[in-house]
Amino acid sequence: MLSGFAALTYQVAWQRVLTQIIGSDAISTTLVVTIFMICLGCGAELAKRLVANSRERALRLYSIVEILVGIYGALSIPILRGVNAKLSTTSGDSLTVDFLANLVLLAAPIIGMGLTTPLIVHVAKQDLRSIGRKVGALYGWNIGGAAIGAAITGLILIEAFGLHGTTEIAAALNIIAALVAAGALSSISSEHRGQMPTTPVLQLARVPTSSALAAVLFGFGTLAVQVIYFRVLSNYLTLSPIVFPMLLCAYLCLMSIGQWVGGQLADRFAERLVHVVAALFAGGSLLFVASLHFPHPWAAAIGALRFSSFNGQLISNDYPNLIGDPSAFTALLFSSLMMISVVAWSGLFPVMFRLVTHRIEEAGNRFAATYTLYTVGNVIGTFVCGIVMLPLLGTSKSALVTVLIVGTGVLILLLSDKKSRILSNRAWLGFAIGITVVLFMPRNYYAQFALGNYSVIDVFEGRTGVATVVPTSRFYTIIDMNRTASASAINADPKPSDSYQAWRWNHSELMAFDEEFRPHNILVIGIGHAYLIDAMLDLKFVEKITVVDISSEVIAAVRKYTTTSTKRIFSDPRVKIVVGDGRRYVQSAIKDGRKYDLIQNKINEPWHAGSSNLFTEEFFAEEKRLLRPGGYLSTRPLTGHLTDGFKVFGNALWGGYYHMYFKNGNVVRVAAAVVTPDIRTAWFAELPGREAVEPAIRNTTPITIFDRVPENLRSSANTDDHPTFEYYFLRQLFGIWVSPQLQFWDLDLKRLTVELPVLYQ
Repeated sequence: MLSGFAALTYQVAWQRVLTQIIGSDAISTTLVVTIFMICLGCGAELAKRLVANSRERALRLYSIVEILVGIYGALSIPILRGVNAKLSTTSGDSLTVDFLANLVLLAAPIIGMGLTTPLIVHVAKQDLRSIGRKVGALYGWNIGGAAIGAAITGLILIEAFGLHGTTEIAAALNIIAALVAAGALSSISSEHRGQMPTTPVLQLARVPTSSALAAVLFGFGTLAVQVIYFRVLSNYLTLSPIVFPMLLCAYLCLMSIGQWVGGQLADRFAERLVHVVAALFAGGSLLFVASLHFPHPWAAAIGALRFSSFNGQLISNDYPNLIGDPSAFTALLFSSLMMISVVAWSGLFPVMFRLVTHRIEEAGNRFAATYTLYTVGNVIGTFVCGIVMLPLLGTSKSALVTVLIVGTGVLILLLSDKKSRILSNRAWLGFAIGITVVLFMPRNYYAQFALGNYSVIDVFEGRTGVATVVPTSRFYTIIDMNRTASASAINADPKPSDSYQAWRWNHSELMAFDEEFRPHNILVIGIGHAYLIDAMLDLKFVEKITVVDISSEVIAAVRKYTTTSTKRIFSDPRVKIVVGDGRRYVQSAIKDGRKYDLIQNKINEPWHAGSSNLFTEEFFAEEKRLLRPGGYLSTRPLTGHLTDGFKVFGNALWGGYYHMYFKNGNVVRVAAAVVTPDIRTAWFAELPGREAVEPAIRNTTPITIFDRVPENLRSSANTDDHPTFEYYFLRQLFGIWVSPQLQFWDLDLKRLTVELPVLYQ
C-alpha cells in the first residue's frame, strides 16, 4: 500500500511537471501513463528472472529496490525540469523527443516499481486453491494505496509542500516500505529461509499463445478506457486541476475492487475460468456503453456538469450553482459512477493469472509474466488510444474499437478452450452480449451536451482535447476546449448594446499613456477572442503579429466560425499562427535572440488545464527577457498576475479596461493621455477594420499605476513549484485562501485610480 501510494504521488507530480513543460494536460497524461506502463512491464519482466530466489532474498531485494526508487524520486523534479528545459530550446514541440527523453529520465525508478509487486506475491504465496484471492488482495492493496496517493497528492501535498516537496514525501514512503519489508524478515520461520522448492525459471512452461494474446488485448482495454474516460469526464467537470487526481483515485479504487472481485471469482470457478472472462467482458461492456448515455440533466442535478463564467452565461439564470469548478467530492463521486465498468474489466487480470498458473511454485513467475503481458497491452492502449485513435476516430468510435479489441481477446480464449466448445452456451452468450453493445454507442458523443441555452453544434476533436462550438444570441460563437471556454469566433457585427469597442482591444490607451511606445513586432499567446488580433491590425505601424496556440482544434474552430472581417487574421500577411506551447515558444525565441515590443498573454482562465505555468514568476521573467527595452507585457487584470508580475517587472499599470501592463523599464507618470494622429483611428474605432466613428470625445481616461502591490490585492506567489493558481483546496477549506482570480473591475480601486485628461493632436 505504501509503495502504491508513493508511485501515484510520483505520477501526479510528474504529470503536473510535464504539463508545465509540454503545455497540454491531455498529452502529458498520455505520455506519463505510457511511460509508467512501459517501465512497469520491464520491471515485471525482470522480476521473472528474480522471483525464484528464497523469500528472504526476495524481501531483501524488495527493500533495496524501494530505497533506490526513493533516492531517485527525491531528485526527480529538478532532473525533469533541467533536462526538459534544455530540450525545449533545441527540439521545439516534438512529441517523439518528449516521449523518448522522459522515458529515459523516468525508466529506472518506474522499473523498480514494477519489480516490487511480483516480489511480494512470491513471498506471500501459499497454496494454489487460494492464490487468486491472495493475488487479488495484494494487488488490490497496492492499487488502493495508489488511489489514496493520487487523491492526497492532488488535494493536499502539492499545495502544502510544492512539487519537489511532494516527491520527497513519496521518497520517504518508499523508505518506510523498505523498512517494513526488512522488518518482516524476522517473521519468516527458519524452515522457509532456505531456497524455495521452485522449478528454475527457464524450465517453466511458457504461457499459452492464446492466453498471452488475450492478456495483451485485455491490458489494452483496461488503459484505453482510462484515456477515454479522462476525455469524457473533462467535458463534464471542466479542466480543473483536481479532475486528474480525482479521476485517477476513482479509477484505481474501482480497479482495486475489480482485483478483489476477479480473485474471488477465479478461485470459486477455477474449472470455468473462460466463462468468468466472458461474463466480466459482457458486464464491463454494458456499463461502458451505459456511461456514455448518462443523461446530462442528471449530471447537472448532482453538480457534475460544470461551466466556466464565460460559457456559463448561457445557463446561469437557471443553474447558477454550476458555474465554476466542481468540489473534490463531486469529482470523485461522479468519476466513480461513470467508470463503474472498470470493476468488471480490471477483474480480468486475476482471472487470467489463475488461468495460466497450474502449480503454486509458479505463482511469482506467472504473476510477473501475466503482469508483463498486461503491461504491454496497457502501453499500446494508452499510446494508441490517446495519440492515434482519439484524434482520428473521436471518442465514440474509439470506445467502439476498444470494446471490439477486448472482445477479440475473449473470442480467442473461447476458441482455444476445448471445454468452452462443448459446454459453451453461457460463455458464448456473454461474448455475444458484450459485442452487441457496440451497436448502441453514441454516434457523436459531445454533440449531446445541452443545458439551457447551451447547445453544441459542432465538435473538433484532436490530440490536445475536444473543442466544442456553442452559438450565442450575441455576436460571437463560443469555442470550448474540454468545456472550458477557450476562445470565440465573431459571426456578426456587434451592436451598440453589446458594449463592444475595438479600442478596448487594440491597446491604444497604452500608446496614449506612453507616446514613445509603438509596437512593431507583437507576440500573442493563445488565439482566444480573435478580435484582439483583428483590432491590432488597424494600427498601421504593426508589422508582425505571431499567434501561438497549443490547440489546432481551437484554431480550426475559430477559423471555420469566424465570418466577419475578423477572418482577415487568417489571411493577413502580417499574422503568423503557430501551433505549439506558448512557454516553449518563448524559450526558443529567447535562444534565437528574437525580441518583441509587446507580448499579449491571452489565456483567460489560468486556473484550468495547467495554464498557470504561463503566469508563474519564472515565466514572467522569461517574457521580460524576450521584450525589447521599453516593451510591455499585457495580461488580463487579475490580482494574481499583479502579485507575480510586479515581483519580476517592478511596475504595473491598468487603463481601466481589459488589459494590465508590465513595462520592461521604468513607468513614467504622465500628466495627460495624448492621442496622436497615428493612433487616432484606433482610439475611436468601434469595430476593427472600419473607419473611426468619433463619438462623443472622451475628455478623460482612467489610469492606475502600481508602485507596489497593495496588501488587499496581494495573493500567494504562483511559481513553477507551487502552482497556487490551481491548487488551493486546503486554503479554501480553512478559509485562508486569498483568491488570485479576482478581476480589477470587480474591486474598488478608486483610491489608486487617476482620471487623466485626454489631449488630441
